[in-house]
Amino acid sequence: MREDLLKELELEYDQVRFANEREEQRRREQIMAEEPEIYALVRQREELIFGTLRNALRGPADAGNLAARMKELSAEIRSKLEEKGFSADYLAPVYRCPVCRDTGRTGDPVKEPCACLKKAYQQKLRGKIGLDSGKNETFESFDLSVFPEEKIPGQSFSQRELMRVHLATCRKWAEEYPDSTYRDLVLTGSTGLGKTFLLHAMADRLIERDINVLLISAYRMLEVLRKSYFENDQGSSELLDADVLMIDDLGSEPLMQNVTVEQLFNLLNERQNRNLSTVISTNLDMAKFRERYTERVASRLRDSRCCKVMNLIGRDIRVGGNLKA
Repeated sequence: MREDLLKELELEYDQVRFANEREEQRRREQIMAEEPEIYALVRQREELIFGTLRNALRGPADAGNLAARMKELSAEIRSKLEEKGFSADYLAPVYRCPVCRDTGRTGDPVKEPCACLKKAYQQKLRGKIGLDSGKNETFESFDLSVFPEEKIPGQSFSQRELMRVHLATCRKWAEEYPDSTYRDLVLTGSTGLGKTFLLHAMADRLIERDINVLLISAYRMLEVLRKSYFENDQGSSELLDADVLMIDDLGSEPLMQNVTVEQLFNLLNERQNRNLSTVISTNLDMAKFRERYTERVASRLRDSRCCKVMNLIGRDIRVGGNLKA
């Protein structure tokens, strides 16, 4: 898990437990003030527990009688709470997650992240990289029916058939990572063909699998690289360290002389040297990509053994469609 997000969650869980304790105390004080008969039973149960512990230090305790009496008192408390209009578990410990009791960890002695912590982490990561916008861009919501069934001019297949192949490729890659056939992916094609949707779907699936993924627009990436170059800012370390870096709409950002190309090359080269995956969407075909970013950069993405280039072609389906480029 990413340490910055995990620290945020640990603080949030601390606050939840503190709020739980305050709520438990509030309920106890309410019962003490409004229902003294029930509170007296609660005190009897507590005295039974503490008295038994004290006696256990002096000699063998009768565990059977203790369990029976505890069960009897607990049943009576629950019954009287319901009689007075409270829930039967009104005085039970308060927590959101019954598995970890809001600690975020399970297991003894080895503490593993609870499912609730994983879910909260995934949601926080989705928000950090811009996937919590309510668009529901997942593999399951990808609608192939918005793509034309007619053959693409000059091709023997339709846009829908082509997208079915690309969808399967992206899904397989996201579900098999880090054991995917290819380390890197490049999605090329003009606007309105579904490139961004596929990136978001891959990111969503990787997050479900607890993979450290960073999704960033090319424009935002340029800002990070610029600050790193001119201000010695350390923000670019996140670009270098993510297991999977996804750069959306590369080619739309302004070129900065001696910065964009050089920094992009350094970024791709360093990530490949560390065997980290990079997924890129671009409106440029590979010829224009090479022209814009130089052969030196393009060569980082041309090794067919490590990188798969996926060409999306056809017409803009945003006219009457529901996908984003």
